[in-house]
Amino acid sequence: MKILYDLSIHLYFALLRWVSPFNEKAAAFLLGRKHLFWLEIPEKDPQTIRYWFHVASLGEFEQCRPVIEALKKEQFPIEIVLTFFSPSGYEVQKNYGEADWVGYIPKDQYTLASQFVQQINPDQAIFVKYEFWLNHLQACFDLQIPVVFFSVIFRTNHIYFGIARKLYEKYFRSVTQFFVQDQKSADLLLQLGISQVTVAGDTRFDRVITIADQAKSLPLIERFAQQDQVWVLGSVWPADMDVLSPFILKEAAKDTQFILAPHSISTDSIDYFQKRFPKAIRYSQISDRTDLKEVSILILDTIGLLSATYKYANYAYVGGAFGAGLHNTIEATVYGIPVFFGRSPKNLKFNECQELIFEGAAFDFDDLPEFMSHFELLNSEPSNHQKAADAAFTYTRSRQGATARIVNYLTKRF
Repeated sequence: MKILYDLSIHLYFALLRWVSPFNEKAAAFLLGRKHLFWLEIPEKDPQTIRYWFHVASLGEFEQCRPVIEALKKEQFPIEIVLTFFSPSGYEVQKNYGEADWVGYIPKDQYTLASQFVQQINPDQAIFVKYEFWLNHLQACFDLQIPVVFFSVIFRTNHIYFGIARKLYEKYFRSVTQFFVQDQKSADLLLQLGISQVTVAGDTRFDRVITIADQAKSLPLIERFAQQDQVWVLGSVWPADMDVLSPFILKEAAKDTQFILAPHSISTDSIDYFQKRFPKAIRYSQISDRTDLKEVSILILDTIGLLSATYKYANYAYVGGAFGAGLHNTIEATVYGIPVFFGRSPKNLKFNECQELIFEGAAFDFDDLPEFMSHFELLNSEPSNHQKAADAAFTYTRSRQGATARIVNYLTKRF
């Protein structure tokens, strides 16, 4: 099975080389790995603790970020090496200020992995969620470097408990500590005889709470959001609009305001939304002299505002479920907002989706009539809306604390 694993790694990189002339992401993936950034990392000072964090991409980075930033507040010298697997994460966070060095993880080949781990010489190697790169793990084990995984969530249909169970069981046994999101994940590891497990929760809750508590006012959004009912539709795609545009157009003609945050702010994407809603105004078009009194739809054509924009909403819709995959729901619920999203089997990988629905804080649907039935129930009676809003706030805020548990473990070893 390990031979097949190694072969799959070689085949994956071969495929990337083949498609790279035609695929920008594949080209970036390979180009980034030509620069062996770790060779520039100097020998570690004996008085300094060096942590190596590895994440797949941007979503996992957001889970990792609160742990890194909490460590940096500790009262002893700390260095952070941060690696990404995907260029979509690296390109956005390559200048992340809390990390001392940022780069790509090398190809998962033992010789290269061993050279990498020896050069960076971390005191602890920390992987987020599913980054089970077996040759890098083996290199850490051989060099007796403690390995920690956090924000992991396991399911019975994962390959680790199926056809490749024996292979992964061998490596899991050598991991120093697992911090998993829920008890079901801990139980699955216990079935393999893995006892070095702590149910710590998900660090994403700590991250969204920090963002919400530090969110700055957005004067242009405040000028726009003056009606009693304001919707924020976050990370939306054309597929979301195929379902919801009749509702938006109808309600916008009344007293409801909509803030649309497209998943992509490329020219083509923004043009699509502008054509779909001709009377909408773009955020970048607003000046101090712009009259917003008659405007009901605002298109966010800039990045970095969505999380703070949710605080101005009475309702939120989180996009992606009808296509590529659901975006971050707790980014909205942290403000105490009822959340709507499309129904999709992909949602099952997010525990919070089903839990929010169970708590009465979120509502999923297949089509517009089902969406309207949920909305009319909340909108017909203020107490119904308030109950959902309170449930959203309580659910999100009650799940903080994973970061503190993980950081306490990482620091007590020194």
